[in-house]
Amino acid sequence: MSRREKQITAGILLALTFLIGLGIAGTGDIEAEQDSARMYTEMVCKGAWPDYENRRPSCDTVQYVAE
Repeated sequence: MSRREKQITAGILLALTFLIGLGIAGTGDIEAEQDSARMYTEMVCKGAWPDYENRRPSCDTVQYVAE
C-alpha cells in the first residue's frame, strides 16, 4: 500500500469514527428530551405541577413510573 493510499484510508477511518460519535451523542440528546417530556406529562397529570407550558397532555394514556 502506498503512502497516499494509507493517508486516504486513515482519513476515511477518522471520518467514520467522527460520524459514529456524532450519532451516539445525538441519540443521547433525543432520549434525554423524551424523558423530560414524559416526566412533565406525568407530574402534570398527577397534579404535582401546573401545566405551565400549556401542553394540555392527555392524562388518559399516561404510564406512571413505579414509585
